[in-house]
Amino acid sequence: MRNKALLMLFAVLLSLPLILGESTGTAPGPEITLLSDLGLILAVSTVFAFLAAALKQPLIPAYILAGILIGPIGSQVLFGVPIVNDPAFVKALSELGITFLLFTVGIELDLSRLKDIGIAAVGIGAAQVSITFIIGFLTSILLGFSQISSMFLGFVVSFSSTMVVIKILADRDELETLHGRIMLGILLMQDVIVVVLLSVFMSSGAGFAIDIITASILKAVGLFSFAIILSRYLFPHVLRKISRSVELVFLLSLSVCFFFTLSSYVLGFSTAIGGFLGGISLAIFPYNLEISSRIKPLRDFFAIIFFVSLGMQFIVHSLSSIAALLLPLFLLTLLVIFVKPMITTLLAILLGYERRTAFLSGVGMGQVSEFSLILVFGMLAANATNTLVVVPQEADEVFSITILMAVITISFTPYLIEYGNKMFIPFSGFLERVEKLSFIKKRHELEHVVDKTLKNHVIVFGAHIMGNEVVDALQEMGKQFIVVDHNPEIIKRLIRRGVQCIYGDLEDPSVQRRVELGRASLVISTVPDEDDNLLVLKNVREKNPNCIVFLTAKTLDHAIRFYREGADFVIHLKLLGGREASDRLKIALREGRDRLLKRKLKEIELLEKKKREEIIGRVDKKLLKDIDELKAQEELQKSSVMGEE
Repeated sequence: MRNKALLMLFAVLLSLPLILGESTGTAPGPEITLLSDLGLILAVSTVFAFLAAALKQPLIPAYILAGILIGPIGSQVLFGVPIVNDPAFVKALSELGITFLLFTVGIELDLSRLKDIGIAAVGIGAAQVSITFIIGFLTSILLGFSQISSMFLGFVVSFSSTMVVIKILADRDELETLHGRIMLGILLMQDVIVVVLLSVFMSSGAGFAIDIITASILKAVGLFSFAIILSRYLFPHVLRKISRSVELVFLLSLSVCFFFTLSSYVLGFSTAIGGFLGGISLAIFPYNLEISSRIKPLRDFFAIIFFVSLGMQFIVHSLSSIAALLLPLFLLTLLVIFVKPMITTLLAILLGYERRTAFLSGVGMGQVSEFSLILVFGMLAANATNTLVVVPQEADEVFSITILMAVITISFTPYLIEYGNKMFIPFSGFLERVEKLSFIKKRHELEHVVDKTLKNHVIVFGAHIMGNEVVDALQEMGKQFIVVDHNPEIIKRLIRRGVQCIYGDLEDPSVQRRVELGRASLVISTVPDEDDNLLVLKNVREKNPNCIVFLTAKTLDHAIRFYREGADFVIHLKLLGGREASDRLKIALREGRDRLLKRKLKEIELLEKKKREEIIGRVDKKLLKDIDELKAQEELQKSSVMGEE
């Protein structure tokens, strides 16, 4: 029934433009035109997203395919007429998607957490862009392009998409991992470079004058410094004053976003960079969490428009024109998908990162950036005003290659990131030999193993809130245990506590060997991800059939499946919370408020301890003061109760 309903919906969507095209009467107004374009984009995107979800495929390629279908190619083949009335309006909305995405990234960005990989990210990013540009430039020259066209193609293949990578990492909850932070640092470095390039190319007739480049750098530093000043000295006070009104916080955040977006545009930079800086200015804990949650629906909406718009830009003038581009398209796409990630991987290894972390950092770089499209648009504009001299046919070829590469490489990126761990295995031996060439070793910084002979021990996968409780319980019991987590901050906190821990992932065979999975007596996963838990269960049952396995489930279906697959106990988060609430309810009804007050005080102490551990060093001091005042009030209440007794 579901498949039939989906096919009927798809048929209605396809027939709708025909019906509209044959309708007579007055021409629709601009409001109806815009609404119909948006409605068509969202409807077709929904159908393709539904199909992708049913096939368990990433959604980004589905949105791009939807754009191809309703773009010039699909509409011409299926309907003979364009079905999107105002492509320029759609493209403008897509740019808002990039802006809002980078705005949320800026809001959630803790610059202090990037300091450990900042220098490495600058080195990797600058070296990767330089090496990839040289290879892309020389390849384009060999393919017969002029020097100017080859220069642009070299830049096109050098940069990766901040928007695409961050969206995928956020969806996979990997932004806080070490390889996620390395990728973010590299992407930010690339964005700095591309901002300078864009400012140079947008300066009509200025060429590559050193004063123009210097002015661009000074303007970028000035705007960034202004964002930091607002974040440190103005917005904390403003947000504290208006924090009681969710609407005011939301309106302020949008106003700041558009202010920095406009400022960036006026200074000659991309509007997306302005959105990112606006986010940094509001990256004030804990208000940034509320702002981010409010902005995300807008971000997701406009991000969908961006990917659909990307597909709509795919245009084929004739089969012969495509045939002429096949060889350069093939070679440059290979450079983007395979060579650029390998360059990033090798640079990360030489700078001391463990080979698997370096590989996962590299595979995420295998796509063309949205800024590459802006660069090519700038080339066409400069060529039209005779600022650059490129043969028109060759300029069109560069544009077509860039669009095709963007569609292909961005569609491949979700698969590269999703299957990065499996792709790493064949390259592990080669990368291990490269690893020996590096004089810098960073593995020990995220590892603390005292007991070299682990046996009959407990392995804890994930040590965030619930995992931290498990760690505390194991320490109280005096059990031998080791923790595995992919968040560097959690590992550093555990090292400071003297807890045995390893930075890594559930899928990494080397991590499984180092924690002696085959000799453990109990394995507990506090990560509520279905695939990760099934992988843990599969590996434990293969290597250690008699080991006790605890897993964590988000839903009842997941819990039932884990039990059927052989888990010994499943922690269902909602059921666990319900049982705890039931116990407190019984205490309140049987023993009265006084007993409940004692439990409440213990909870406040626990929350205070956990919150201090989690946000120490970056928290708003007033929040800690509020917690202290709350505790003092409860102590006074407790004293008064005791006095009455």
